[in-house]
Amino acid sequence: MPKIVDHEEYRKDLLSKCFEVIAEKGYNAVTMRQIAQRVGVSTGTLYHYFPSKESLFEQLVGFVCEQDSFEFMSRTAHLESISERLRVGFELLAEREEYFQHQTLMMLDFARQLSLEEVNCNETLQGSVEGTEQGMMHCLGIDDIELVRFLGNFVDGLLLRRLYVGDRTSIPRQAALLGEMLQAYLASKQAAPTEPSVEPPVEPPVEIPDQALKQTLEKKLSKELDTAALVGQEERN
Repeated sequence: MPKIVDHEEYRKDLLSKCFEVIAEKGYNAVTMRQIAQRVGVSTGTLYHYFPSKESLFEQLVGFVCEQDSFEFMSRTAHLESISERLRVGFELLAEREEYFQHQTLMMLDFARQLSLEEVNCNETLQGSVEGTEQGMMHCLGIDDIELVRFLGNFVDGLLLRRLYVGDRTSIPRQAALLGEMLQAYLASKQAAPTEPSVEPPVEPPVEIPDQALKQTLEKKLSKELDTAALVGQEERN
């Protein structure tokens, strides 16, 4: 009896193994043949699931984002406050630091071949960022998109900085400081009074006389000027 293969589960298993190879070698340096050899499948099998290296990267990004969001949600769903969820999130970051560093480096290695305009238009990169931001908003209970982007920038910077400064930058201490700053920021937003909008004063329209009235006024003014000139002449005489 032929073995029944769950192709979706097999694809996910391949992606998990491919991630390790690409994280080690770098996206731009590794070839599909090298990936197939390290994963232990034929090149044909790899191309069957992933028509190109870029297709493999696209599916890999979606896979890791889905896995990360699920794990973060499972660890924080029962927590009430933002500070507690943030603390648990940084505990996860510290626990799997090497994995998240590899993920960040993989994204950078792919993006470095692109111009800024191409990065802005790349559906894989932008979709990954958007999905991560939406996941963070949902898991942390934050509806401020700029604050969520700030948190993403903070995490990426922390991961990269520890690659070259090591434990000089402590994840727990940085997380505690960030938590205090976040609480102060949210408290200031809640306390800030809402200023009523002030409409600018409306200038009254300038009335412009019609042409006939304009001509009448000009004739009257001209006659008055002539009369004044004549009176002045008689007085001098």
